[in-house]
Amino acid sequence: MKFIITSTILLVAFFIGSASADLSLVWSDEFNGSNLNSDNWNIDIGNGSGGWGNQELQYYRAENVSVSAGNLVLTTNDIPYGGFNYTSGKVHTRNKQFFRYGRIEMRAKIPTGGGMWPAFWMMPQFSVYGGWAASGEIDIMEAANATTSIGGSLHFGGSWPDNTYTTSSYSMGGANFADEFHIYAVEWDEDQFRWYVDDVLYATKYSWQWHCNNAPENPLAPFDQEFYIILNSAIGGTYTGCLNPGCITASLPQEYLIDYVRVYQETPNISPEVVITSPSEGDVLSPGDITINATASDEDGMVVTVEFYGDSVYLGSDSTEPYSFTWNDVDDGCFVIEAKAIDDAGGFAIDSVDITVGSGCGQGPYHGSQFVLPALIQVEDFDIGGQLVSYYDTDVGNAGTQYRPSEDVDLEVCQDSGGGYNLGWTYDGEWLEYSVNVPQAGNYIINTRVSSLSDGGDFHIEFSGIDVTGNIEVPVTHGWQTWETVSVTAALSAGPQIMKFVSDSSGYNVNYFDIQMDVTAVLPELHIGKFDLLPCYPNPFNPSTKIRYDIFEPSVINLHVYDVNGKLVKALINSELMDVGSYEANWNGTYDSGHIAAAGAYFCKIDNGEYQDTIRMILVK
Repeated sequence: MKFIITSTILLVAFFIGSASADLSLVWSDEFNGSNLNSDNWNIDIGNGSGGWGNQELQYYRAENVSVSAGNLVLTTNDIPYGGFNYTSGKVHTRNKQFFRYGRIEMRAKIPTGGGMWPAFWMMPQFSVYGGWAASGEIDIMEAANATTSIGGSLHFGGSWPDNTYTTSSYSMGGANFADEFHIYAVEWDEDQFRWYVDDVLYATKYSWQWHCNNAPENPLAPFDQEFYIILNSAIGGTYTGCLNPGCITASLPQEYLIDYVRVYQETPNISPEVVITSPSEGDVLSPGDITINATASDEDGMVVTVEFYGDSVYLGSDSTEPYSFTWNDVDDGCFVIEAKAIDDAGGFAIDSVDITVGSGCGQGPYHGSQFVLPALIQVEDFDIGGQLVSYYDTDVGNAGTQYRPSEDVDLEVCQDSGGGYNLGWTYDGEWLEYSVNVPQAGNYIINTRVSSLSDGGDFHIEFSGIDVTGNIEVPVTHGWQTWETVSVTAALSAGPQIMKFVSDSSGYNVNYFDIQMDVTAVLPELHIGKFDLLPCYPNPFNPSTKIRYDIFEPSVINLHVYDVNGKLVKALINSELMDVGSYEANWNGTYDSGHIAAAGAYFCKIDNGEYQDTIRMILVK
């Protein structure tokens, strides 16, 4: 197709200068063949009603439509036909190609002279708001007579004659638009239209400037629907001011040459993919240098870089394949390694693995902080530390292969209410430990969710090495996934402790421990303040949680997220005056810097300098 180099240059200029730099080509017709593509276009034939409603003087014929030398050609002739003095060409994409929003663009050389009326416009595919112009009309380009200016318009309001319009025009200091090819475009989104000539923005219309009589509560109507494209070369009619052949002075025949028609729309970026290939989940490595290797790809673009993190601390990056980074002088401990792939559109993906270095980190809470009673403790969230440190299991490997496959504790998918995982394949003498904190001494009710096909079983629970429950019997529930709750009251002392579940037989499953303060226990003093911080949901969560709070008096509020060491992670609200009401904030598990937070416990605190309230949140991976 001719002019392809010029077209490419102008397209690049558009992407640099336009506000819609994330648009992609979704449809086009370059008119490179010798015939009109019937998958895209229909040819209009006839004179419409009342000269197409505008007292136009031409009769549209298929013979006036052709494709030649890389152009769609609409030819206007002074050859009488069908009772009209002139013939011309008109095509449209109705029922074949229709669009809502985007950049609709044409490169064309228009005809000129007294009575000529070339146009590039759009009409609704489905007139959902009523007849013209209640369902709208979009005029991207139309010119008349001497063609020293072009116009762009919107038609809307009610059905004729209760319709109205808004219009703008553009000129080049007296130059004729018919002298050469120009690019005419409109950029259309739900709130505005922007008209361009050769990528020069000359008009903008906003949603408050249009309306639809038949949808008064919809500020976007009628331009929130799909529209099809029309190209035509009229002669005479109301837009030209010439309503009879006597005032037509244009030299005929003339050609309306369309080099191409293109539609660009926003296309969502597909996030890249990344996988840490080494180390592997659960690897135990020697202290020293650790090389992290990863593969990364991007379906709709390219991976710009892969960043590497150790326990959420940025280590370094690699921008070329194979992606790797060497973490130097790593001491004994337990670490979460992350690889973050970032693509050329700013999308990202993260993969992580847990590793142990040297002697590891000893026993510790699985989610990074102790369970603070009262709490629901899932059986699968036993402490880290491994065999004979945080658990004892009689056989090697995870028989259910679920949740923590590198551990020897036997876990499977649970079909109890709430899902999750349950402990199975229990044997006499096996045990699991959990780091807990009892803020207030007193009597607590320990509700344990259990199941057993036919034999039942026994277990007990210890706190700080003391059996606080005695023997707890598991009933026969007649199914491995048929669940019942067994309850016992235990007197607990205050402070951090290790809770130990000890199996005294085999033949049963365990889902969770729900530990609540006895109703006879002394209730803590009620918090009295100007606000109330409610439990977040979901909790535990991944990747985000909603934090709810009520304001009882107008206050200047801070809402911050901290880690277990008291370090500020995320400032959700900073010294903002809040009125009385119920509010909700969202934390997406990232630091203020944008880095991904590690799995573990976090605290959300609300304060106004006088009062404060705190809740605990668990981020899982």
